[in-house]
Amino acid sequence: MSTLIITQLPGETKCPWHSENQEKGKQYLWEDIFPSNLCPIMYHTLYPYFLGALFGAKYSYNDQGDCHVCCPAEKGVDVLVKVRPNDGLFEPGVPSDWRDVIHAEVIKVNGVCDYGYKIGDRFVFPTCMMKKFLCPAGFNNIFPFLTFDIPSCINLKKLRCPDWLENIYYSIEEES
Repeated sequence: MSTLIITQLPGETKCPWHSENQEKGKQYLWEDIFPSNLCPIMYHTLYPYFLGALFGAKYSYNDQGDCHVCCPAEKGVDVLVKVRPNDGLFEPGVPSDWRDVIHAEVIKVNGVCDYGYKIGDRFVFPTCMMKKFLCPAGFNNIFPFLTFDIPSCINLKKLRCPDWLENIYYSIEEES
């Protein structure tokens, strides 16, 4: 995979994600940017749904308020965004006293995934792991400017809508 490095520059802030790094800044390596070895494209897709869950959005996929989302790969991964009590089985770094964990759980793999996801894998929204991970809002904001290896499962001629209940695809072409 890629070797993306993002650096938070020094600067005065009261941001809970970055205040302890305001004097020297902080360098985030790949494993400090993407929790649970999450594909950067999937993380970008999940961000608005994670954010909604963080602020109490009520999704209607099921009676537990879960939200269905998929990666943009034509035959990609389908997940449910969930808020569940901490069962102690999330990735290392989730504090044992953290009550509810926002995460996405893989419920279907429709083809080959470069990240090797399988049913039952969970991707934690790192609100409970601020000291380790890059702020998700910061990542989402700079995403359009990042350069990394696009997974081979991504076909720019057939990209899915994030709603896997629908059969909507898009194609990207550059006009010469």
